[in-house]
Formats: sequence, C-alpha cells, structure tokens
Amino acid sequence: MTHGMPHAPEAVERQFDVGQLTRVEGEGSLTLRVRDGAVVEAHLGIFEAPRYFERLIVGREPDEVIDIVARICGICPVAYQMSAVHAFEALFDVHIDPQIRALRRLFYCGEWIESHALHIYLLHAPDFLGYPSAIELARDHRAVVERALTMKRTGNALVAKLGARPIHPLTVRVGGFSRVPTRDELLALRPALDEALATAQATVDFVTGLTAPEFVREPRLVSLRHPDEYPMNEGRIVSNDGLDIPLGSWREAFAEDQVAWSNALQARTHAGEVYLLGPSSRVTLNAARLHPSLLRLWHVRASRSRSASTRTGASRPGGRAGPRHG
Repeated sequence: MTHGMPHAPEAVERQFDVGQLTRVEGEGSLTLRVRDGAVVEAHLGIFEAPRYFERLIVGREPDEVIDIVARICGICPVAYQMSAVHAFEALFDVHIDPQIRALRRLFYCGEWIESHALHIYLLHAPDFLGYPSAIELARDHRAVVERALTMKRTGNALVAKLGARPIHPLTVRVGGFSRVPTRDELLALRPALDEALATAQATVDFVTGLTAPEFVREPRLVSLRHPDEYPMNEGRIVSNDGLDIPLGSWREAFAEDQVAWSNALQARTHAGEVYLLGPSSRVTLNAARLHPSLLRLWHVRASRSRSASTRTGASRPGGRAGPRHG
C-alpha cells in the first residue's frame, strides 16, 4: 500500500438472533445480519412442525376436505374453506345461488372482523405503544384491549351464526351450506354489528394516531381484483406492475420453495422476486372498489393524522404491512 494513503475503515457487522417471536401466528424466529447499519441478511424461520394437510385430504370426499382444511388455522378457517369450496365448484361447474354468495361474503366478513381486531390491537398495538404484550397493555390502556375483545367477539359471533361455531366452522358445503340462519337469527346480530361499525371507526382514529419509524419501500403488490366489487373470494390475480391472470394460473407466475432455515414454504415469482399480499395490497389495488363512505372516513382521519404529525414533528411511515389475514 502506498505510504500516506488512509486505511479503509473496517466494516462493522453485527448479528441479531431472536429465538422466539411471540406475536406472530405460529412459532417463529428471526436472524438479522447488519453491516454498517444496513441489513444484509434476514432469515424469518417458522419452526412449527409440518402438519401434512396436503396428504390428509388425498382421496377424501369434497365436503370432507372442506371440513379438514378448516383445521389449518383457528383464526382464518374461512379463508381455507372458501378456497377449497371454490375449487370444487369450479371443478364440477357448480353455479351457486346469489343469496348463498351473499352469505359467504358475510361469513368471510366475520372472519376479517375478528382476525383484524386481533392483529391490530393484540399483536401490533403493544409494539407501537411500548409494551411487551397485550396483558401489560391492558393495565394502562384497558379500554383499548376491551375494544379489541368486543370487535373480536362480534366477528366470532358472525362466523358462528353461519358456520355453527366460531372456530373451525362446519357448515360450508359444495353448492352452499348444510344449514343457513333464519332472517330473525341474522337480524339479532344487528345491534352488535352497529356497535362494531362505531368501534371500527374509532379504530381508524387509533391507528392513524400511532407514530411509526420512517420507513419507505416500493414492494410488488399482489391481490385479487373483481370487476364490480371489493374482492374477497372471487376475481383475478393482479399486481401493481401489470400482472393480470385467472386464479387457476397462479403457478404460471409464482412458485413455492423450501429454505434451510424454515419449515414454511416461501412463495416468490419465478424470477425470484418477493411480493406483498394482504390488506395493504388489496386496498391499494382496489381503492376504486371501496365503499365511498369508507374512503371519506379514511381520508378525513388520515388528514387529521398528518396535521397532528406536522405539528408534533412525528414522522409517518411511507409504507407498512397490514394484517396477515384477509
């Protein structure tokens, strides 16, 4: 080396190992390798053992499969049941009655209510408010946790009314349901749903009032899109960079791979790109299909939040993942 030339500073590298992630659905761990302040390697490991549902359903009758896949998750069983029943109905060319379709959307709404309430208040809020868990959060913010439980209870009641029980529902069948509630049974849910609507509006106030670290990213967004309505369980697979394919063509654009550090398969495009699913993608790609009153509510709340952030000097995130389900 030429005398007088400064030595290049050595890279500072640190590794962070989180053996157990306590606020994820399942069992996970996280390893981060950081060099000079930048993350150069990140491994999210899901070490929950495989449960072999793919093999459990081989050779089963369609309605058996629908019941079995509900056991994949106690929080989002409707998602798995809807995927299975739609696949069988497409296979058998079954066209369902419009009232059955409406009831299935209502069924799915019940799951979204309880799942999102759990995620926002019990999994995310403790991090934003500086608590190790929702139990400690409840000591200082009892009303926040009670709001979460009230919303979750309402969503569970809706799932139970259509599915016979709130966890692992039983009534979804090819072509419809094994039993549907009466008009009076559905109307009995109206007071709780009216209260849940007010609570949801308060939730928007709560979330837009949180302060998050500055974080900007430009991920590939992927979701369903329906030509006429906000998509829940029908539509085409679209992305923010032009992808537009039918549901049956998923494998033409995406692939699942096993990695050494996780029991869960990882989904990517065939080019190896990662992508973002969930409410963040769905709302972004389907904003024009949201109900006008919801759009007005969100814009008003977000505007107030931005004004408050400007006054206090708080930073707002440029992008943030939403709830895992729905």
